[in-house]
Amino acid sequence: MDISYLLALQNLREACGSVVEKIISALTDIPFNPLTILLICTLYWCIDKRMGFFILFSQSFGTFVNNVIKLCVCAYRPWIRDTRINPPLKAKAGATGYSFPSGHTQSVVGEYGTLGYALIKKDKENKNHKWLWAIIVCAFLILIVAFSRNFLSVHTPQDVLVGLCVGLIIVWLTDIILRVEQRDEENKKNVDLWIVIGGSVLIVLATLLVLLKKYPMDYADGVLIVDPAVMKNDFFSGAGSFLALLWGWFIEKRFVKFDTECTVLQKILRVLTGGIVIGFIFILTSLCLKPLIHSMYVYYSLKYFLLYFVVTFVHPACFMAVHKKLSKVSNS
Repeated sequence: MDISYLLALQNLREACGSVVEKIISALTDIPFNPLTILLICTLYWCIDKRMGFFILFSQSFGTFVNNVIKLCVCAYRPWIRDTRINPPLKAKAGATGYSFPSGHTQSVVGEYGTLGYALIKKDKENKNHKWLWAIIVCAFLILIVAFSRNFLSVHTPQDVLVGLCVGLIIVWLTDIILRVEQRDEENKKNVDLWIVIGGSVLIVLATLLVLLKKYPMDYADGVLIVDPAVMKNDFFSGAGSFLALLWGWFIEKRFVKFDTECTVLQKILRVLTGGIVIGFIFILTSLCLKPLIHSMYVYYSLKYFLLYFVVTFVHPACFMAVHKKLSKVSNS
């Protein structure tokens, strides 16, 4: 039934023509679009620190969990299961890892689902519907990305449905974790430290599972259909991101303690300099680190660890140091 549904959508896609296909192909990558990344960082650095971190935590935690599930289930992509399935080349190239569950769907829920949930809570607290329009936009983006994964033939309906469920469960768990941590700020019981330690242990255990478990080694005409070694790359990217987020958050919370109270010009500078640094890390790691590191697992772990550590700790520490220095100069 799932293949029949994908074939029907494939016929529809081919009938609609290249323009519709290009639009859907652009929309499907919303979770990884630079504008989405910029939005989350802007929230965290400049507008609402707690909401921004809520999204960062939910997104990175969800991606980590999703990749663990993928490597446990080891479901092949639709075009491997049935040769009649023919995704667009761009969509097929971007469909890394195993198929189940959908990483794009989980990611868009982790980002825009968390944002929508946070805005719903904000409207309830203020007893108004100020952010209703943004909540509707978030819901639309989730639905369009989820549908696009089927429309482009890179995921089955069950991949997408479970991706949605994983994303929603992670949003719920993240909300609980951060509310417990927030309540503990007055009691000083080091809940934040236990969250970091617990998350780190979870990452270590998951890494051992991923490295030691057996994977399907199916061949067609003497060629390995899917190489498990390549499929693990996404896991190490997610593990590096989640580890960096945990420790970056903890160190920032204990020693930097930045806030979003600053001038509009300072907010703009925070975003501009942060965006430049993130772009520089992408370029630096690709051009300099990748040729030097023979293990792709180490490379992907390090690359995404650096990115998330800079976002959560290094960049805030830098702009707060500059802010304090400028304050001293102006007061002297």
